[in-house]
Amino acid sequence: MRRVTTNNLRPPHGKGRAHDVPRAHVCAGRSAYTLIELLIVVAIISVAAGIAIPRYGNSVGRYRAECAAKRVVADLALARAGAKAIAAKRVVSFNTVANGYTVSNQRHLDDAKRPYTVNLGDGPYHATLHYADFGGVPQAEFDMYGNAVFGGKVVVRVGDHERVIDVPAGGGEVTFK
Repeated sequence: MRRVTTNNLRPPHGKGRAHDVPRAHVCAGRSAYTLIELLIVVAIISVAAGIAIPRYGNSVGRYRAECAAKRVVADLALARAGAKAIAAKRVVSFNTVANGYTVSNQRHLDDAKRPYTVNLGDGPYHATLHYADFGGVPQAEFDMYGNAVFGGKVVVRVGDHERVIDVPAGGGEVTFK
């Protein structure tokens, strides 16, 4: 019995047809990807995005809460320095409903006709002024020497992230955690 091979199937006299060309020559120039390869790549990208997107959102929230807290600390320091500079009382009034605060006797940096007001709900913070209490009122008051009349706390939130600003009574440093 004669064994059938691709060499045996060629017609005599060396005249072959197009499908008689060995398969190795046909596939050598392949430049496309199979559907399975593309699906594997899409699956890998989907898993990586599923891990990265929540972490990115979490870090943005933490960053915004920290920036909002730093802004409050800087403005409390500004009010304290202003009280010392003009030897007069300065008050920082917090408004949790309006999500912001105003520094008394201080003009806005961009427009001298307006009072110095900060809205933490606006960009770049997008934070919530959750709590402010200084001896039963939402106002931090600094005397003519720059000392806080009452100690108190301010709480700023962005999503699950919360920063607590602590203002000690007297001349202690304003800090946040």
